[in-house]
Amino acid sequence: MTKKSKQGPREAPTSSAAGPSRQARRAEARRADKGGPDDAPSAAPTKPATSPAKFELVREPVFWFGYEVSWAKLSLARFVIFALLALDALLQLSHAPRYGAGGFNVAQLPGFDAIAPGRVGFEVGQLVCAFLFVYAALGVATRIVVPFSAAIYAWLYFGSQLDSYQHHYLVALVLLLACFVPWKRRDDAKPETRIKTWAIRLLLVQLGVLYLWAAVSKMSPAWLDGRTLETQITGSLRTAIVDTVGFKTAARFALLTELVLAVAVWIRPAWFIALPLGIAFHLGILASNLEIGLFAYLMLAFYVFVIPDRALIFLANLAPLRLLRQGLRAVQIANGLLSAIAVVVSLGVGILLARFTRFDAAFNLAIALSVVPIAVIGVSRFRTGSTVIPWLGLAHVAAIALWLVVDRTSSIAVDYYRFWGGNARRLGEPLVAEQAYRRLTEIAPDVPNGHYQLGKLLLARGEEKGGLDALHEAQHLEPLRARAWIAEAQWLVKQGKKAEAIEKAQEAVYSEPSNQAARELLDTLSGTKSAPRPSVEKPPSDDDSDQP
Repeated sequence: MTKKSKQGPREAPTSSAAGPSRQARRAEARRADKGGPDDAPSAAPTKPATSPAKFELVREPVFWFGYEVSWAKLSLARFVIFALLALDALLQLSHAPRYGAGGFNVAQLPGFDAIAPGRVGFEVGQLVCAFLFVYAALGVATRIVVPFSAAIYAWLYFGSQLDSYQHHYLVALVLLLACFVPWKRRDDAKPETRIKTWAIRLLLVQLGVLYLWAAVSKMSPAWLDGRTLETQITGSLRTAIVDTVGFKTAARFALLTELVLAVAVWIRPAWFIALPLGIAFHLGILASNLEIGLFAYLMLAFYVFVIPDRALIFLANLAPLRLLRQGLRAVQIANGLLSAIAVVVSLGVGILLARFTRFDAAFNLAIALSVVPIAVIGVSRFRTGSTVIPWLGLAHVAAIALWLVVDRTSSIAVDYYRFWGGNARRLGEPLVAEQAYRRLTEIAPDVPNGHYQLGKLLLARGEEKGGLDALHEAQHLEPLRARAWIAEAQWLVKQGKKAEAIEKAQEAVYSEPSNQAARELLDTLSGTKSAPRPSVEKPPSDDDSDQP
C-alpha cells in the first residue's frame, strides 16, 4: 500500500489557462531586452487561453542616457564655465541703475512686471549670482547653488527687456540644464572615470540649435551681400577682411561655418572639425569688437566638451595635477572645534573683503551670505555625516574676493554711481542724484564728473559753499575742460555778479578754446563778438558723461 503524500501534486512548469509560468515570463523578458530570441533552448510555448496584461521593457535611448564624459572633462568644464559666468555677472553691475528707473518696465514673460528687479534688486541679484557661480566652479554644494543661481538669473533677465540679448536666453537654458548635471565629484572618481549625463548631450544639441538659428537668420540679401557684416566689424579684423576676401565672401563663410557647427558640435566623432572651426570662429568674433560682453568667451568654454576625453585625461594624470588632487583630498578637519574655527575665520575674512568693496550693497550682502556655508555644513552633516573640508571656506572667501578684485581692477563701481546719478538727474530726482554723486566722489575722488555734477546740484538748491567747492575741485581735476568754469559763471550771473562771471567765462575759454558754449557765454557777458574759429569736433556734453 502506497503512502500518500501530505502535499498536493506539484504544478507543471508549463503555461496554463491562468497565464504563462514564471520561467516563461522571464524568458520572454530576456527576449524583449535582447531584441531577439533567447539563447537557451526551450520547448514550443503553449498559447494560454487568456492573456493577462503584458509588461514590456522599454530601453532608455542610448543617444541621450548613454552619453558619457570623463570626470577630467566634466570638472574642467565646470570650473571654466561657472568662473566665466561669475565674472560676467559682476561686469553687468553698471547696468543696475537703469532697472526700475522711472517706474516703467516691460518684462520678457507675462506676470514678471510685478516682480521685475529694480536698481537694488538687479545689483543684489548679480552679486549673489557671482557668489553662487564661484561655489559651483569649485564644486561646492552644486546641487544647491546651481538651481538657485539659475532661478535668480532667469528672474533678472526675463523680468525686463532692458538687456534683451539672445545670449541671455542661451545662458538661462544652460543653467537650467546644469541643474541636472552630476557636477559633484564621486568619492571614487578618477580623471578617467566615466560619468553618464544626458544633460551635457542636450546642452551640445542646444548649441547646435543656436548655430542653426543663427545661420537661418543670416539667409537674407542684406547679409549675403556683406552689407550687414560691414557695419558690425571694426578694428584690425575689418582691415584684414578688406585686404583679403572682402565682406561678401566673409559673410557667406560665416553662414557656412554656423551650418557646419550646427551638426558637428554635438557629434563626438566630428570633434576634429568642430573644435578648430568653432574656436577660430569665436576668436574671430572677439577680434571684431562686438559688444557682447563675455559671451564669446563662454562659447569657447563650451568647447571643453568637444575636446577628446583622452587628451584631458592625459593632462589630468600629469604628476603636478595628480599631486594637487591628492593633497586637496587629504586636507580635512575632523575635530569639531577646529571645524568651527575654520568656518568663523572664513566668514570673517569674507566680510572684511566685502568691507573694502565699493559696490552699494556688497557689505550688508556679505553678512547675509554668511548663512550659506553654515547651511551647507548643516545639510552635509545631516545627510552624510561628513567632516568640514577647508575647500568650503576657500570657496566662500574666493567668491567675495572676486567682488573686490573686479571692483578694484575695473570701472564697474564708478560707472554704477555715475549712471545712477545721471538717471536720477534726468528723471527729476535731485536728492537721489545727489546721493549717487556724493558716493561717487567718496569712492573715486579723482573722477571729475562726480564733483562737477554734485556742484551743479548743490548750487541749484542754494548750498553755495559746497557747490562752489565741488566745482573748484572739478576745475582742478580737468584743467583742459570748460564745463566746470561755465557752470560757475552761469551761477554768478544769476547772483548778479557779472564781473566775476566774465572772469570765469574767460577761464573757460582759456581752458578749452574749442568749446563753443564757453565762447558764446563770454561773448554774451562781455558784449563783444569773438573772431570765428575753425570748426572742431564737438566735445561730449555733460549728459553724455554719465550715460549707461
